[in-house]
Amino acid sequence: MPTTLRFIVPVIAVLPAVIIFILQLWAPNALAQLSVPFPASAYLALGLVLILSSFMRQWQWLYWLALLLSSYFTIQSGLQRPLSEPDVAALYNTLPVLLTLLMLILTLFPLPSILTWQGIALAIMIAALPPVLLVMPLADWSSALALSEALLIQPYDNLALNWGLLSLIFAVGSLWLLMGLYFRMSLIHWGEFATWMAMMNFVIFVHLPDASGWATLAATLSLLITLAWQMLHLAYMDELTGLPQRRALLSHLNRLGKRSAVTMLDVDHFKQFNDTYGHDVGDQVLKLLGSVLSKTKSCKAYRYGGEEFTLIFPHKDPERLEAELNEIRQQVADYPLVLRQNQRPEDDKAGKTRRGNSDGGKAIHITISLGCTAYQKGDDSDSLLKRADNALYAAKKAGRNRVKFA
Repeated sequence: MPTTLRFIVPVIAVLPAVIIFILQLWAPNALAQLSVPFPASAYLALGLVLILSSFMRQWQWLYWLALLLSSYFTIQSGLQRPLSEPDVAALYNTLPVLLTLLMLILTLFPLPSILTWQGIALAIMIAALPPVLLVMPLADWSSALALSEALLIQPYDNLALNWGLLSLIFAVGSLWLLMGLYFRMSLIHWGEFATWMAMMNFVIFVHLPDASGWATLAATLSLLITLAWQMLHLAYMDELTGLPQRRALLSHLNRLGKRSAVTMLDVDHFKQFNDTYGHDVGDQVLKLLGSVLSKTKSCKAYRYGGEEFTLIFPHKDPERLEAELNEIRQQVADYPLVLRQNQRPEDDKAGKTRRGNSDGGKAIHITISLGCTAYQKGDDSDSLLKRADNALYAAKKAGRNRVKFA
């Protein structure tokens, strides 16, 4: 992912929760004047995300929707009375802890497909846990635990939030945010973080009208943004190599600058690799090439199709182009590709034995041929690609593992 998007993506994901937080903090009357029909609007928003995630087959979000739906139902059923009542106060202090725990589990652990029996059972359990709090003697348990009075002190007169919940939100939020920035979380994980943030908005502003409704709307908006990004990613990114695919390439070519160059490259003897080692090894080769090209800073790489890739350079200096292309060519040629065993094991036991005795597999090297052309007056995407492809053909004809210009 480009560096700019790496910072923009988290901002976009958390934006709904941040906006609702700011409005509830400094302009609560503005939200009240909107007269949004709750709880119907919250349930409709959750239903919309359900339809879209099912249509896109992004089944992991159904777990989150089950949790949001059950949480909203629990809030509507148990937290619409004054917090001065012991059972309501106990539910208010317990529900955020449970939500945080469940959301961390959904984020940190691999989940079974919701279309399996295990997935269905997990979704039912996640959906059932928040409402179960409604029938538990939480007030009695809180008294028995004899929690420190300091945890229940409210640091702000205009908020019901106590030190215990404030500490929980600050600790989890800070750690989640720092880990996300350090490990460069994908938008999916930022969407999960934003969903948690949105629900914590309710905890902070529980005293405001429709706080739970606005929190649920913010959470669903974050999920919608995440789904939109996933749809864009599927349309423009190649899953195997991790590079943008032809649709993104054509979009780039349509706005190409006059001082640019285009290169077509492909893997030498790729069909022979597939015939000799199988398509799994062919996929390994393409993944390797995608990894190398994605780390190349001098150009933008795209997967054109099959074993062909396209590079776009922001300049057309011949000497620089030749040096940069040969550097890429040599980097690929020098990279050892370790092959897996050719034959698959007959059963799981044989597979475990083979993996335990593996010597790492055979290492081979691949080469690439490259054909480059600079932008000329009157060029369009077709003429550029055709000329670069002719240069690539010349490189193949001249013996492969080389760079040719047209």
